Amino acid sequence: MSESAPRGRGLTILFELEDLARTRFAPAPLPMYELVFTVHSGNWDRLLLPQIRPLAELVRPGRFIPDFFNSARADFDEAVRQVLDVPATRVRDQIANMLGTTSPWLRSFAAGTPTSRQDLRAALHTGYRDLIEHNWPETRQAFDAEVRLRSSQAVTRGLGDLLGNLHPAISWTAPALHVELAWDTEIALRGTGMLIVPVLHGLTRPAVSMFAEPQPLLFYPVATPQPSGASLELALGRTRTLVLRALTSERTTTELAKHVGISLPTASQHATALRTAGFVSTHRNGRSVRHRLTRRGWELLT
Repeated sequence: MSESAPRGRGLTILFELEDLARTRFAPAPLPMYELVFTVHSGNWDRLLLPQIRPLAELVRPGRFIPDFFNSARADFDEAVRQVLDVPATRVRDQIANMLGTTSPWLRSFAAGTPTSRQDLRAALHTGYRDLIEHNWPETRQAFDAEVRLRSSQAVTRGLGDLLGNLHPAISWTAPALHVELAWDTEIALRGTGMLIVPVLHGLTRPAVSMFAEPQPLLFYPVATPQPSGASLELALGRTRTLVLRALTSERTTTELAKHVGISLPTASQHATALRTAGFVSTHRNGRSVRHRLTRRGWELLT
């Protein structure tokens, strides 16, 4: 996988009509990539290193990410199985070309020893549990909000406008998509289309995986919502801020009142005010009314 670089160089991807028809968004956040990009960023607690060392050796900041981590599975256990099922010859070639066998464990893994595969399995599960899983519901909500926003953009402004405005390092001039990278090349999709993947963790610039199956992948970063900040309370008031933060998870008005510790009429009043401001969306599910943050609401908490 390759991440983007300063403007001027990059990957030009040629689209045909069939490619446009087959280009789509991932239906859910992809946990393997969320984990791998997080480790690749280097922005994690080094106290975790002994538990995830095999993964950290394979995914080093400033180096290419080996393509055998390609897995567009939405279920993490399935993604781990897919990664570990990659043929040993491919793993060996990737390590030799991208990393070099610079440690005993890498040499063992490149040789395809069963114990090294088990080491990586354990590191993947530990990394996911400690780095990603604790806020997966919020990740999923932010991902869904991003895809809804982009879907609306595609409907109202067209697919070309959507592709060209995913990130400042991505541009569209029909029939080609340009992604700024550290190297120059041109590739034709030839009918496969692309899978577009918003990434919530670790990624700061777009990245591509042209050899993923069944279609290439285009990743771009989306800001991860992080509820915080006393300034928000000054602007909205403490109770309304608590209501806003509570709606990072979808709740009924009754659930919202219990969670925040306020009366049902008060909860309804605050949810209505936040909905009017565009920070909350509300829909009816049977006899209950359910509230959740909009993308604008997530951005307010970021």
